[in-house]
Amino acid sequence: MRKIRAMRAAAVLAALLTAGPAAAQTGTPASGRLELTLEEAVRRAVDHNPELALVRLDTEADAARVGQTRGAFAPVFSTTLGRSSEATPPSSLLLGDRGVDVNDWFSSTGVRQRLPWGGGTWSLSWDAARTTTTSPFTSFDPSLQSGLQLAFSQPLLKDRAIDTARQQFVIARRDRDSSELAYRQSVVQTVAAVKQAYWTLKATAANVAVQQQSLDLANELVRQNRTRVDIGQAPPLDLVQAQAEVATRRENLIRATTAAADAEDRLRRLIMDPGDPSFWHVHLEAADEPDVGAPPPDVDAAVTEALGERYDLARARNDLQNAATNVRFFTNQKLPDVRLEMSYRGNGLGGTELLRTGGFPGVVSGTSNRGFGSVLDQVLGSDYPSWSLGVTVSYPLGTSYDEASLAHAKVERRQAAQRIAGMELDAAEAIRQAGRQVRSTAEQIDAARAGSTLAEQRLDTENRRYEAGLGTSFLVTQAQRDLVQARVTLLQATLDHQSALVNFEALQQAPALGKGEAIGLAGSTVVRMPVPTPSGLFRQTGGQP
Repeated sequence: MRKIRAMRAAAVLAALLTAGPAAAQTGTPASGRLELTLEEAVRRAVDHNPELALVRLDTEADAARVGQTRGAFAPVFSTTLGRSSEATPPSSLLLGDRGVDVNDWFSSTGVRQRLPWGGGTWSLSWDAARTTTTSPFTSFDPSLQSGLQLAFSQPLLKDRAIDTARQQFVIARRDRDSSELAYRQSVVQTVAAVKQAYWTLKATAANVAVQQQSLDLANELVRQNRTRVDIGQAPPLDLVQAQAEVATRRENLIRATTAAADAEDRLRRLIMDPGDPSFWHVHLEAADEPDVGAPPPDVDAAVTEALGERYDLARARNDLQNAATNVRFFTNQKLPDVRLEMSYRGNGLGGTELLRTGGFPGVVSGTSNRGFGSVLDQVLGSDYPSWSLGVTVSYPLGTSYDEASLAHAKVERRQAAQRIAGMELDAAEAIRQAGRQVRSTAEQIDAARAGSTLAEQRLDTENRRYEAGLGTSFLVTQAQRDLVQARVTLLQATLDHQSALVNFEALQQAPALGKGEAIGLAGSTVVRMPVPTPSGLFRQTGGQP
């Protein structure tokens, strides 16, 4: 029985989470009266509750953060087109008092990407330039230059197993899953609040009926006493006492009516669409009757199931996994930064070649044209290749930032584990208490029902005694009061039992939402990770690469 009820509750929750708003839309009746079943009230709450909509937006925000972190692995295309002009003063005796003017048209286009595995980055670029110069030593004027370069950088220790980009991506995905769990947790808590409000409305409406019946009984006693006073069978004091009781019971009816209106507004706040023009005017009525007499719950099975499936515990386990990821990341960051750098470039040169005769620097005697097609042949044919292959190594001396961060991450991991242990104890204790409350309230219903039956029998006896002239108006009034109190006690016991059942069911999936408490989500901060451009290794000469 316990498993069947759990499966049924899970199926209802899944249907509520997946059903679209249109599936639950029921228009407000023209009469201004809306009779609701419990299922209809819950479905309306899932569709219209603004707090749920807010939490749902948080899940969408965390999904967007996953997209932000995935962007670190997206290829980056870049292109440059420009023109430059440089005039330099004469710096050589061979130039005399003439300077040199150099004018360039240049462009560069490339793609680079960080790989989502291994931590490597690659780049592929193409560049071309057209240069004119007044230098007497140039062999081409104008000259056409072009090159195609492929470069790759691969970490061998640090950043190989995990780097900052992959750390952010893994944590962002878990945060997205935690946001979905938080939304489901909020749905469970909202459904529980709706059920509580529904049964409270049902009980307060029934209390209005009880108080109205009590007032009717008091009015009937006033009528009977007035008749007896008029014919001299009862003293006027009996009539005054009965009329005073009518006033008291009318006051009780007013209080009961006000409480019912307050309960209706609480349910309205949870289930109605705020944009509906009839939001504050439609009258809500609870159509379902409370289910009493069910067998007591299996508390031990409920605790076992909750420890494996509660949404808050699942979120805490995600936090523990995030802490473990941080430990793994900072452990890796302590390693030496050893990188394999590779690059290859094909070069080409063309343009208008100046043919010279005579001694240095010679006299231009003619020209020979090498078009851009010839330049491309040189580039693709590897006529003038350049390549590099090497390893870079860097390692901080002394206590590094990563060592301190690793110590902090280990503490956070232990805290997360202890937090889960505490939450499991709290969950088990709360469910056990809720199970005892279900049993206790069920027993209270039986006792209250017996008390109500006895109160009815006593009132019936006092009425017969009063009609036979053997009783008094005071005893009838007291019996009426006792009956009203017994019925109110039965209503309260029934409401307490329904509340206990709702609480017991909800606690198996989510913790109770405290007064003034709200679901709050704080997704991880995503730091933008620009893709570096590997360019290979070249010997440093004269301070210039």
